[in-house]
Amino acid sequence: MNDGMSDGMDDDERRQRMEVLLHELRTSLTTIRGWAELPLQGLSDDPELMVRALRRIQDEADHMHEGIQRVFPRSDASWKRSPRLEPVDLRDVADEAVADLGLLDPERPITRENSGRTTLVADHRMLRHAARNLLGNALQHTPAGSPVTVAVRGPVRGPGGEPRVELSVGDQGPGMDPRAIARLTGPCPEDGRAEPGGGLGLTIVRLVVERHGGEVAVSSGPGRGTTVTVALPTVSVSSGN
Repeated sequence: MNDGMSDGMDDDERRQRMEVLLHELRTSLTTIRGWAELPLQGLSDDPELMVRALRRIQDEADHMHEGIQRVFPRSDASWKRSPRLEPVDLRDVADEAVADLGLLDPERPITRENSGRTTLVADHRMLRHAARNLLGNALQHTPAGSPVTVAVRGPVRGPGGEPRVELSVGDQGPGMDPRAIARLTGPCPEDGRAEPGGGLGLTIVRLVVERHGGEVAVSSGPGRGTTVTVALPTVSVSSGN
């Protein structure tokens, strides 16, 4: 029976696509649930907050729909499409990711830091999901109540002198294991597939960053926490070929 996926796809590729889709659907559903619960918390008398909640719910529903359409019709792999480029302020991306995760762990102290001008040409939605995966990973692997810092800096100079902006997520947890670090800093598969199994969110982060011509650096060690820094060029790059 034809399940609607691309012809010629082997079982391993089908499984990998489904793992990416299920991961993203779970993430979006969790976000939708968090924003939808605001009226139950007695916050429905704030019109601006309700408008923000409805927009985020709509945006996540659109993201879910697009993900399903990319996997089941005869189309390319989920993260193989070219980014939809537009001017993006990385501070807004960080604020949205913090707001999403703050709904799920309201007692968690999350510090925001901004420095400099942080505008770039990028796919806003893809960057937000990458930031949310990074922040979600920090919350998941650190003790309850442990502080997390989300910092945005720009412009900084890359190895070749090119202007870049940076997003860092730092925690005070037990440190990241070598396999997780490899998921963020290792070479991206040439076919654009995400790695199966645990840590899929980190693989998605790497794929999104590389689609934008960026890099990921990790500073981590046992007992001294982890800081993940995403560096992105401020100008658009040719990607998704």
